[in-house]
Amino acid sequence: MWISFVQTLSGVEKKPDQVTIPQLLKAGFPPHLAAAWKEKSKQPPEKFLEWKKSLKGKEAALVSKVWKEQKITLYDNKQKFAGNKTFKKNKSSLSKEDNTKTKEGFDPTYEIFFGMSYQNLDVRYLPRKEKNHSSVFLGGRGKGQIWILEKRDEEFSYGVNLTYQTFRFTSGNRYKPIPHFYFAKDPNFYSQLERTGSPLPQPITLSNFFGYRLLLDTKEYELGIYHANAFSSYPGLYFVSPNKSYSGVWSAGDNKSSFYINDVWNSKDCGTHRIQSESIYNKQESVGFVYLKSEFLESKFFLDATVYRDSPLLYGMVSPDEVRPQIPQNLGYSRMSFKHLVGSEFLGSMEGHRYENGRSGFFPFFVSEWGNLIYRYREYNESGNYHWNEIGRAAFYEWRKEKAVLSFGFESRENGGQWEGKLAIPFGTSNLLEFSGIFREGQPKTRAWFENWTYATDFNINLTDRQEIIKLKWVSPFISLNVSYSEKENDPNPILFINFQLLHKIDL
Repeated sequence: MWISFVQTLSGVEKKPDQVTIPQLLKAGFPPHLAAAWKEKSKQPPEKFLEWKKSLKGKEAALVSKVWKEQKITLYDNKQKFAGNKTFKKNKSSLSKEDNTKTKEGFDPTYEIFFGMSYQNLDVRYLPRKEKNHSSVFLGGRGKGQIWILEKRDEEFSYGVNLTYQTFRFTSGNRYKPIPHFYFAKDPNFYSQLERTGSPLPQPITLSNFFGYRLLLDTKEYELGIYHANAFSSYPGLYFVSPNKSYSGVWSAGDNKSSFYINDVWNSKDCGTHRIQSESIYNKQESVGFVYLKSEFLESKFFLDATVYRDSPLLYGMVSPDEVRPQIPQNLGYSRMSFKHLVGSEFLGSMEGHRYENGRSGFFPFFVSEWGNLIYRYREYNESGNYHWNEIGRAAFYEWRKEKAVLSFGFESRENGGQWEGKLAIPFGTSNLLEFSGIFREGQPKTRAWFENWTYATDFNINLTDRQEIIKLKWVSPFISLNVSYSEKENDPNPILFINFQLLHKIDL
């Protein structure tokens, strides 16, 4: 019997790893989602499908769109014949080794990774041991296990994340099953290379976790016990929901807890909404933030809102007030806009006896495909030890295209003014580059509102009275560079911060 294979006119089916990064970016993928696709495409089909099902909201829609357009298929054991009949390999024809890999979801490859980080914080009168921090590391992962050896400054540390059937054990100074950022965080180090598939989550102090993973309807829950002396001197319980959307830890000994949320809701009628929150509850002090981001009517209306309480407790140690705040700060901020052209902002802050609030509105007076000219009116108010009221009137040129932003302009106040500028560009494969600055002239009485990082996924507004701030930030899957310089007028204490991180991987 003659059998003829039929190729459809609409195209040939592809495997996930045959879709290139440029194709994903062209389809509207943000860099982190494109990187996650490529990382998951190297794993067994079951793992890729599990990752696809775990996505929500806009990310799920983008993946489904590419899945349909590129005619993605996960398995080789289906072949189409004339007459629209399908032939499948007999399950028994699979080797025992293949069955084992499929069942356990193991990636047959093994990976070695290594790298380093260097940080310099040049602040006058700051002790040398707090100015410079460096680390080197070597690790490996494969078959669901991962380990790392590190040297942070003069201290040696380790980290392991081991899984066996339904059990997980993590120990050391790097890995934890919970997604919390501030939990037992090492105050002198941070990872700019943390993203989906990265072996470098946020560095922590010595912690141990032992948990049980429960699979219900293809969704994985995890419950276990932990001990992290930097968080609590008593052991406690932890819980993680599917996709790590919700997570919590609790120590009964001192009734200290932390709760984490990172979830997305998507509705055709009500838009896409994302909430992210992390909090630490303690008898001594409670800190944390709640951040909400909403997009309505096909991403024409935008809303960002946050409530934030900052404190030295978040960082685990106290440093000079120019670097980490000595006095807890409560801050609320919201921003609403239509296509980033017309909108308003509201801000309120309480820091000790310093109370600040403000509001602003902005609209375009010239719109074109080459950019827009924006007018902004903003009120600044301060009370407490001082009483100030200022009005800022600003004109800006702004150009936006997808995730890229170019903006610069000048705000005039009664006692001076400030120049503001930003260039934020995603390029290549998961590369994010941003250059921003603010330069204040004269004697403005109130602090400026400064956005730290355009691509941040959470709270991102600071109040600053520095006369000059310049920031350069470049983040990729394997290299990150963060440089900032700031100074005050008539103050011999400028601040220079440099952080460089490098990661390299070798597949064996």
